[in-house]
Amino acid sequence: MWIKILLVEDNPADADLLAELLELSVGVQWELVSVEFLHQAIAQLCTKPFDVVLLDFSLPDSRGLETLTRLQEVAPDTPMVVMTGFDNEAIALESVRLGAQDYIVKGQITTPLLVRTIRYAIERSQTFQMLKESERRFRAIFDSSFQLTKLLTPEGIVLEVNETALEFTGTRSEDVVGSPIWKQPIWEQSPKAKAQLKEGVIKAGMGEFFRTEMDFLGKNNQIITVDFSLKPVKNETGQVLLLIAEARDISDRKRAEAEILKSLAREKELSELRAKFVTMVSHEFRTPLTTIQFSTGLLQDYSVQWSEDKKITHFVRIQLAIKRMTELLEDILVIGKIEANTLPFQPVSLNLEKFCRQLVEEQQLNDSNQHPIAFQHEGCNCDAQMDEKLLRQMLGNVLSNAIKYSPADSTISLQLNCQNQEAIFQVEDQGIGIPQADLERILETFYRATNVGNISGTGLGLAIVKRAVELHGGKLAIDSEEGKGTTFTITLPLMVDRQ
Repeated sequence: MWIKILLVEDNPADADLLAELLELSVGVQWELVSVEFLHQAIAQLCTKPFDVVLLDFSLPDSRGLETLTRLQEVAPDTPMVVMTGFDNEAIALESVRLGAQDYIVKGQITTPLLVRTIRYAIERSQTFQMLKESERRFRAIFDSSFQLTKLLTPEGIVLEVNETALEFTGTRSEDVVGSPIWKQPIWEQSPKAKAQLKEGVIKAGMGEFFRTEMDFLGKNNQIITVDFSLKPVKNETGQVLLLIAEARDISDRKRAEAEILKSLAREKELSELRAKFVTMVSHEFRTPLTTIQFSTGLLQDYSVQWSEDKKITHFVRIQLAIKRMTELLEDILVIGKIEANTLPFQPVSLNLEKFCRQLVEEQQLNDSNQHPIAFQHEGCNCDAQMDEKLLRQMLGNVLSNAIKYSPADSTISLQLNCQNQEAIFQVEDQGIGIPQADLERILETFYRATNVGNISGTGLGLAIVKRAVELHGGKLAIDSEEGKGTTFTITLPLMVDRQ
């Protein structure tokens, strides 16, 4: 075995003694280079490698611990053995704390002691270098992992945290290491997650593998969803030594799952709408078609025998049935445009008072004056910019519903109030009302209140009203009590820009 030694000693007698002690050793070959000054030692270490340095603290150009630290700066991986006198043993111990491998006391040095000290110093240094290399590799793997990783004590105290986790959460190592994992800032906004962490640490500390999904506060105050796990690391006897905490960002996956679920829900909704549409169309068209078929059959078979009045009665029935089918088709077309988001919005100049009076007359004619409609107007100027067709469908549907669901001869009220650049339309009836449980869904397509009984209807009218109000940038309010009546309040801006 060949060992290269750098002896840094300014006392020639001590240097000769150490050389003689080394000559007496058996089984080891030595290459000894002796220098008296620190600068000479530095020059030697910069020129060639040594297996060990024997260092005296008291040199002509350096004294004390500074001698050790300066040599360590030049050769950090070379093991150093400090030589000291009887009265400097405290400094020698401090030198070991600062990185020296060992120390020997002058005057007590023997060949076996010197050889053993040198060998142990070299072996410890090699072991230390292997540990440093192992730690370097561990740190490289630990920090380059895409997982957010922490090492914890069995009680949940953070020992290590990798760079991925620090960068991802926008935290610093000093804010994390040394504190319980559930007390870190990223969990502050989630009491549920903190409780899950405490539960997980208890289970993992008892040797169980723990895994769950949880949310925490990431950079820029974004909520991040992670797949989190705690894995216990045990020794040969089964004792838990530490916990490995890993978290993987699954926010994108959760968002994708949410979108898929939303799409599935939308597809289910569309499927239900199609089924309702087919049912509604077949039901609503059957009555007017039956009327047309019945009246035309009678006219064809008996018109020669009938009076003009009787013929006119059947012609009126046919016309009303055709009108009903036309209105139904118009509603279906509007709903289709609403679903496709292609419903046109074309505001024009209107006088709302005049418009409402004409609409009331039309509704009275269609109803054969079975339900009187009382119109009241307030405000000095009701000139507006609105979509006439949508406004007609909006108010027409509300008025026709009031008529349809109110007992004969009961009065329907329509009030128009123009003030503060707004038009407020209020339709009030004394009809069957809307059950409280139905109010949340009454504006949905095809939805009808549960108390309509055998009264015909499509469930399209109020959905059209809702969209028409939205296109005008207005508000819709419904106040209803079952068995007592309903009040619809529609508030629209007088001047609506073309969208």
